[in-house]
Amino acid sequence: MTESRQHRRAAKTQLDTTVVGIELTLISIIQGLALGVLAAAAIAPLIGFQWAVWPYIATGLLVVLIFWSRALIHTLSFIGWPLEFGHTFIYFGATLIEAVALSQVADPERWFALNALYAAAVWGLYAWDLRVVRQHAGDFETPGERALLDDIVRDQRLNIAWMMPMAFAFQTLSWWLVHAYPQWFLQRHWHLLPIGLTLLFSLNYLYGGVRLLRRRQAWILERNAQERAEP
Repeated sequence: MTESRQHRRAAKTQLDTTVVGIELTLISIIQGLALGVLAAAAIAPLIGFQWAVWPYIATGLLVVLIFWSRALIHTLSFIGWPLEFGHTFIYFGATLIEAVALSQVADPERWFALNALYAAAVWGLYAWDLRVVRQHAGDFETPGERALLDDIVRDQRLNIAWMMPMAFAFQTLSWWLVHAYPQWFLQRHWHLLPIGLTLLFSLNYLYGGVRLLRRRQAWILERNAQERAEP
């Protein structure tokens, strides 16, 4: 490796660290803001013992935790230099929709409509991130790094082809049912059925993220150690 290439590699490693730091800070700030919106919306239902709203509050908390944890996993797995503005801009857009949705915990019709839109935004984010992963594919060289890359691509495709389309379809269907049959879904509290299913899905999806990080830990460590070991 020539001296010029060594310098370029060292510079990229440093820039990768900087970009990761920017991403982690951004994720914490925007999800902290979303949590603040949820907390403000949850005060009256919690103090007033509006029990029918509580599943929405619990689901909203899981939404924040899912976004934060998945974004963290993505950052540690494949985010690096050069800084990807499209990816970051979608973060801002998705968080805006998320925050507005979290403000509607007491209105099932608006909740499901906005969460359908949020699912579509996250769907687009996964599609965009798959493009980012492919751009960085050349950085995954060792067997462990290639295993990490394969796992990243597999998870992105799973979310693009199945998880996010199903979430979008379910939230859209739930909105339509609440809108079309308010006498059943609002007055008789049948809306608790779709929000209950959403809560269960969110718990499973959050746990899936925990398992995902556990599976990738050794590969992520190997990748970072490899970058710092190279002259």
